[in-house]
Amino acid sequence: MLAESFDWLVLAFVLRGLKEFGEPTRKALIVDLSPEANKAGMFGLYYLLRDVVVAVAAFGGAFLWEVSPRTNFIAAFCFGVLGTTFFMLWGGDDDAGTHGTDAPRRG
Repeated sequence: MLAESFDWLVLAFVLRGLKEFGEPTRKALIVDLSPEANKAGMFGLYYLLRDVVVAVAAFGGAFLWEVSPRTNFIAAFCFGVLGTTFFMLWGGDDDAGTHGTDAPRRG
């Protein structure tokens, strides 16, 4: 929204692409924290729920775009700040002992 030249637009796309570095880690974490008998099912459930949320957000974004593209970008920014704040306050490491010193080591 604020990119006033092609160079700034490229920078915005590069910055947006950096989130993909966390994708393999997220997939490994989902599988690692899932019950042994349900790893594939939990992985599928995570992506089903995520994709449903993304699809609903896409429809919402389409309606906001009809208001104005600026409104759409500002709403996306606000949801990003809200999610980041939520994680900073209530997210973080799971202290349930799944990865502590009691957990068996994998080779």
